[in-house]
Amino acid sequence: MQRKPEERRRRILELLRTGSVNVGELARRMQVSEVSIRRDLAALDREGRLLRVYGGAAPSDRLAYEFSFREKETRRAAHKQAIGRAAAHLVDPGAVVFVDSGTTPLAAARALRDRGPAVVVTINLAVASEYAGLREVQVLIPGGELSPISPDVYGEWTMEFLSRITADAAFIGCDAVDPDDGFYAANTGLAAVARVMVARSRKAVLVADSSKFARRSMCRIGRMDDLDAVVTDRGLAQGLRRAVRRHGVDLVLAK
Repeated sequence: MQRKPEERRRRILELLRTGSVNVGELARRMQVSEVSIRRDLAALDREGRLLRVYGGAAPSDRLAYEFSFREKETRRAAHKQAIGRAAAHLVDPGAVVFVDSGTTPLAAARALRDRGPAVVVTINLAVASEYAGLREVQVLIPGGELSPISPDVYGEWTMEFLSRITADAAFIGCDAVDPDDGFYAANTGLAAVARVMVARSRKAVLVADSSKFARRSMCRIGRMDDLDAVVTDRGLAQGLRRAVRRHGVDLVLAK
């Protein structure tokens, strides 16, 4: 017996709780045509209750979360990879390294694998997954609250854990940089964690592509003179280069 559209749509949302669904399977379950299922998916998509994907649909919250991070990772990807390689060379083999939130610290962590760090301490779950299976590197992930918008943990537990560690270097990400005022995050919790990493590291390295400069965001992580080095790409304007160097910070321009 065919279900009414309202009943079909309720059933589709129930099935989405266990993962993605495809049009053909839904049509067989509901005993209706694929055309009818596509109409149902389109209606639910307009209501913001799911996201259409090729051949079916996915839960809106989960897919939006994954898409947001992956989209950021691919944005200016070549610049981030170059920055990551340059930043990795600032760290000696056998070091203890903090890795912050963000896709540019992720690129630095990937490049760092070849440098042979002894310990990587990260709030970035994407970074932790990059080191899975590498027995020669110890990976520490602090407890805390999982961010609803990125694969990171933060909060009081996170900061308490990090405050007990002294690192040789920290790769710090950011959402904006104003050399005359400092570097920023858009999230208060992640900004607080980054401050602890800067304070507990012997060498604090900001990794940010040139599009982040001459901007401000909501939460200032710190001032430029809290940093030991800034690694960015060669697209950084000459005036901004001079502004960074005025603070006594080593400026590394990745090729």
